[in-house]
Amino acid sequence: MKTKRFKTSFAGPGECRGSVTSKSLVLAGVLTAGLFAQQPVHAALTFSFNYIDPGTDFGFYDSTYGNDRKLALEAAANDLGSYFTAYNAHLTFDVTSENKPGTGILAGAGSGIDITPGGFRNTVVQEKILSNGATDLNGTDADGYIGWNFSSDVKWDTSDSVASDSYDFKSTAMHELLHAFGFTSSVDEGGKGANGNSPGTADAWNIFDKFLTDKNGDRLVDDSGVFDSTKVGTLTGGTTDGVFFSGPNAMAANGGNRVNIYSPPTYSSGSSISHLDDDYFTSKALLMESATLTGPGTRVLSDIELGILKDIGYSKVAPVPVPAAVWLMGSGLVALFGMARRRRMAAA
Repeated sequence: MKTKRFKTSFAGPGECRGSVTSKSLVLAGVLTAGLFAQQPVHAALTFSFNYIDPGTDFGFYDSTYGNDRKLALEAAANDLGSYFTAYNAHLTFDVTSENKPGTGILAGAGSGIDITPGGFRNTVVQEKILSNGATDLNGTDADGYIGWNFSSDVKWDTSDSVASDSYDFKSTAMHELLHAFGFTSSVDEGGKGANGNSPGTADAWNIFDKFLTDKNGDRLVDDSGVFDSTKVGTLTGGTTDGVFFSGPNAMAANGGNRVNIYSPPTYSSGSSISHLDDDYFTSKALLMESATLTGPGTRVLSDIELGILKDIGYSKVAPVPVPAAVWLMGSGLVALFGMARRRRMAAA
């Protein structure tokens, strides 16, 4: 069963939008060449995770599995940081242990943006990285948030030899962290932005949204922050008539073609518009697709994903692949990138 990954927090089943804070912030929610090259020993990004104690023997505080889960999250963060060694910043995240059975949700993550209407914004995490730690938009508050579903119907594997009946913890962690890094959209159902303003009225958007277009390359949101009301249909246009990412670096990595963004015929809050299109990239298992199967997951960024990161501001992001590990050996590599389509369960 394919499980879904959402872009923001657990506000409730199907809800992935966080509340506006007093600081006017809102939660945002092809294989790389040289796959087996060695990672650098030191990454320039460092991470601190504030694990919120659920008050019970559960989640990151589970007496049997909790410590392994913490170590896996921290290892995944360091692996992701290896793509960003040209930047220097210390990032802080609040991490909660959730119990959401029957929701199909694996995890959710986000980072705030300035919701003043009229343009495109970096997330708090993104701004901190791009400024090399000089700009912290929300002061002493955590830069980002991760909520993790540890309900009994979700089986996690924190190892590098992920069992076929379990979800890849580290792959999901990398996916979620990238949402906080800015790989996420503020476009909501009906073309509303971060403030909930309707098309035709200026709103605030993620930088990611600046590059969203229809199939012809016409932008969804103009430079004044106004969503084009004639483009609402693209949000549910599917693989052919849906939303595309048309940044120059992403297109160059995609053979000069626009990149399909997940915009299924039925709008999926927390998944639509903030992910690569699972329904198009059927022969690959890209990290930033909206959902994942059990078994070994993707832990590398494709050239397309690196191109998107460059377009949203990370001009120095570099293709630093993950070293060969138990979960990427022999025929397992073929299986990883040749999987059949999977039913969606949820992850952000």
